Amino acid sequence: MSIRLDGDPRRDKILHAALAVFARYGFKRASMEDVATEAGISRPALYQSYENKAAIFAALAVALGQASCDAAEAAWPADLAFEEGLAAAGLALHGLSWQAIHTSPHGAELMATNSALVGDVVAAIDSRMQALVEARLTNRVPPALQALQARAITAALHGLKSQATSYEDLAALITQFARLIGAGLPLATPA
Repeated sequence: MSIRLDGDPRRDKILHAALAVFARYGFKRASMEDVATEAGISRPALYQSYENKAAIFAALAVALGQASCDAAEAAWPADLAFEEGLAAAGLALHGLSWQAIHTSPHGAELMATNSALVGDVVAAIDSRMQALVEARLTNRVPPALQALQARAITAALHGLKSQATSYEDLAALITQFARLIGAGLPLATPA
């Protein structure tokens, strides 16, 4: 997985290490020493980049969120059919985080930590996805309904993520949801 943080290779290395450590030990049990060891740097060097593990977790959430949003936007070009685009973007947005959380035995703790420490990051990710969906609803639904429908679709994708039992199940749920939404939308009108 490629996590970008302003092109700083040292911070990227730390975030990759932190992802592995948090998945292995959970947030509570992980230590700065664990992250430093995994990254192949000293603890003092780690503290030069991040003041504590909460700061590392927050930076990791931002990096994963940015990567997921970028992937969702890339997966849904404007000329792609709505249902295909929604399925591709939904899986791109939620697939990375689903795998990171649900392949760890500490997934529930990581989700709780995510909510407690970086709720604003989650809100920013939702806002970006909602803007993408709203843009793709243009010329399909009345302008007065675009924001509300985009918000409902974005919220529903979260619900699907929480119901999935595997990555394959997540893909199937998102694909079926996109088909249902796509079938309910009128054909695009000429711009």
